[in-house]
Amino acid sequence: MVRPRFLKSKPLVEAILEVQWALEPGPEPEIKRDPHYKFLLGTLFESVKNEYPYHEELPAAHVPDELTPHVVHHRFRAKPGGWPLLQVGPGVFTVNETEAYAWENFERWINEAIPKLVTAHPQPDALKFQKVMLRFINAVVLDFAAVNVLQFLAEKMKTRISLPQSIFEAGTVSDHPIEITNQLVFPSTKPPGLLLFKFNSGKRHANPALIFEIWFVSRGQQIPQMPEGFRDWANAAHALIERSFFQLIEGELEKEFSGHA
Repeated sequence: MVRPRFLKSKPLVEAILEVQWALEPGPEPEIKRDPHYKFLLGTLFESVKNEYPYHEELPAAHVPDELTPHVVHHRFRAKPGGWPLLQVGPGVFTVNETEAYAWENFERWINEAIPKLVTAHPQPDALKFQKVMLRFINAVVLDFAAVNVLQFLAEKMKTRISLPQSIFEAGTVSDHPIEITNQLVFPSTKPPGLLLFKFNSGKRHANPALIFEIWFVSRGQQIPQMPEGFRDWANAAHALIERSFFQLIEGELEKEFSGHA
């Protein structure tokens, strides 16, 4: 596993673990339902309330469950308005942390949460996971009007996105993009799944920013036995994401984030 490196000014916005499980057909073909959701919600809160005692009901909780499959309805926080937090809805469960993230803590939280989720289900053997995802959202403040984001990606993150220069030769179209939306997905064998990179324009603390995300997603047969195999999956997925992150920022950005620029 890659040795963790300390970043004094890390670009992390949020770290998310998300799992989704299969829902049963409803009365109409397009409707899916989770018949155990209400029981699961109550039992899960009982099992996590010592660590996450502060409950928030989200607007989606007032919509029929069948109309909000895989949409979060409730949050459980460690402290009012604080992080980390757990989220649950029909067929979906997440663990979230923000800028205070440290893998050693996040790893412990997710390894405690997933067994509690499985145990809370009234029929654990019928809990069929469809997706397990580890997702890291990062942001670099960047003035898109002043800096060409394509040059920034090429020079600072060794990532090249380009169009034929002939498109801009007439001079009527600028070769300086003001927004970006790009996604790259690569299959992985260890662990089995998909490594995904996203680059988007966005905001951080009201400032224009380049948002770059790294995901690892396993689906269907790629998902390990849960909860027994989850710990090894999480370690392997995190190691791949962390290695990819440091390879992306190696050089000037790593010095900047480390406070050595």
